Amino acid sequence: MRACGQSAMRFAGLLGIALGMLPLHARAVAAGEQKSEAPQAAILLSGRSLLGHRLPAFIEVQPGRYLASSILQRACTNPSLRTESVVLYLPDQQSCVQVPVQEQLALRRRLQQLTGRWPAEDPLLRLREQAFLAMAPRPKLAVDPKTACSCPQAPNGVVMCNAQARTAGTPIATVEYLATDPDGDALTGTFSYQHDADAVQGGLPSSLTSSCTPSPGALQCTIGGTAPVQPGNLQLMLTVSDGISVPDLLLTSVLQVLATSDRVFTNGFEDPATLSCSN
Repeated sequence: MRACGQSAMRFAGLLGIALGMLPLHARAVAAGEQKSEAPQAAILLSGRSLLGHRLPAFIEVQPGRYLASSILQRACTNPSLRTESVVLYLPDQQSCVQVPVQEQLALRRRLQQLTGRWPAEDPLLRLREQAFLAMAPRPKLAVDPKTACSCPQAPNGVVMCNAQARTAGTPIATVEYLATDPDGDALTGTFSYQHDADAVQGGLPSSLTSSCTPSPGALQCTIGGTAPVQPGNLQLMLTVSDGISVPDLLLTSVLQVLATSDRVFTNGFEDPATLSCSN
């Protein structure tokens, strides 16, 4: 009986220790999840660059931090590697994985989730032109003392030529959109338009052309061409996104299209009032 009592006491003691350790384990798991959610650096490589030893001796992972290409070679080269393979290396975890073909379509979103940044260009297209793509993690956000939270700053921008009037079929004044991101994130732009009270349409009318030039933390887009043949008021809209902030930035320019019969001439020249461009 005494032996059974001692065994029961020992079992109860061990059970108490195990139950006491459960909260510690839960906190450790939660800490690990928080750590994995923090922005981290990522390096995207092609199997062609690894197998062909086309990497420089050192790769700048982020400003002031370099990684020897020999580490990448050892971590990412294995018997299953092919020239067409796409490989993702995470320096913080010192891990390397191959990205399956079925997951490559969502590669842009995966890089955004890892680094906190949205790639301005298609990563797979970049790998066709260069040996690797290194993305630094999003910098730590400043804490707002009023709200005690870390919040990303949304892009801001301006439109050069907010409104203009043009006769149908005549050249319009160039519309320029300029957007910047306070956090230095890559920006993407999408055009749309609305004619009078009609539904919003994606893109631009066929007579108008557009172009966008991205740069680190900035985006410049322009619209040119001729006024559409259908008279009315056109809202030419550019939606700018940093892939993080909600809602997106919306920049709008109004183009008033005049019918040919509405053209006004003074002393043989078209009235400047019909060629206005306000900012």
